[in-house]
Amino acid sequence: MFNIDDQPPERLKEGNILVGERKMTLSKFFIDYNALIILVLLIIISAVWSPIFFTRNNLVNVLRQQTSYLVVAVGLLVVMLTGGIDLSVASMVGLGSVMVTELVTMNEWRLVPAILLTLGICLVFGAINGFLVAVLKMAPFIVTLAMSFAVLGVVFIATKGAYRMLSGDDPLIDGFIEFGQGSDPLLGLPWRIYITAVIVIIFWLVLTYTSFGRLTKATGSNALAVKLAGIDIRKYQFFAYVICSFLAGVAGVLVTAASGASSPTTAQADYTMTAIAGVIIGGGDLNGGKGTVPFTVVGVFIMGIIGNIMNLSAVPAYPQWVVRAIVIVLAIFLRSVVSSRNTR
Repeated sequence: MFNIDDQPPERLKEGNILVGERKMTLSKFFIDYNALIILVLLIIISAVWSPIFFTRNNLVNVLRQQTSYLVVAVGLLVVMLTGGIDLSVASMVGLGSVMVTELVTMNEWRLVPAILLTLGICLVFGAINGFLVAVLKMAPFIVTLAMSFAVLGVVFIATKGAYRMLSGDDPLIDGFIEFGQGSDPLLGLPWRIYITAVIVIIFWLVLTYTSFGRLTKATGSNALAVKLAGIDIRKYQFFAYVICSFLAGVAGVLVTAASGASSPTTAQADYTMTAIAGVIIGGGDLNGGKGTVPFTVVGVFIMGIIGNIMNLSAVPAYPQWVVRAIVIVLAIFLRSVVSSRNTR
């Protein structure tokens, strides 16, 4: 019987498990590495545009600001590899943020149990998404859009719309906030950058070198072949949503650590838009089966640098939304052009 696990990794690389690796050409190089090329060009343009861009403080600020977005984007990548989408990640980030402060500040929980329960709640919501999509075969767009509103409602009900400072008798609270706001003494980089780097590396290894990663990608690229191999794709679809919601919850916890407080408006932030853009700019496909963790990181930083240079240029927030929307539309358009050329 045909076994997907017996296929060499390079045969899964292009999103078609029965197609081997193509010879590298100049056009293929620009197609495969266009995100990296765009990032380099964007850095050069930004450095010329603003003398502040290449200062250490600004670069560290860019890294710091993208940590939560990177964690969310990695989780969304896993879902998009299966051919799905999760529009509830912004609400899940907000839930992860406010639940910690609600449990600790308002209900006098200890910090560690509060964080564990918060992440557990995010896992439950992710499992609901996964069950509805993978088992009941409901459209992921509709399921996760509805879930985003449901979780948003939970966030505002739990907080009554109030801003909460993280406080209490637990001695770990001060260390938690210091971790979120502090930096290492050697390089002066914020601690949460290291946490984000660990998460990125773990999922890069999992998606690249494990059967779970290969089959997750194959689920989106050639679901029929996976089924013919006797593999239940529902398992990979289900756990993709669980992972995505869990990582969004982790991002929310990092947001609370960084600010020492939480606000329900976090659930209305641009995490969904930025994460989707990062995945697509990094080579992901809305049809599934394509995308890697390293290039997703590149895609998120492209969005981050665009935002940073607009901030340095004193562009107001609302025009920035327009620019980012245009970037997303262009990224999807270019991805569709590349996909059509590859299928010729």
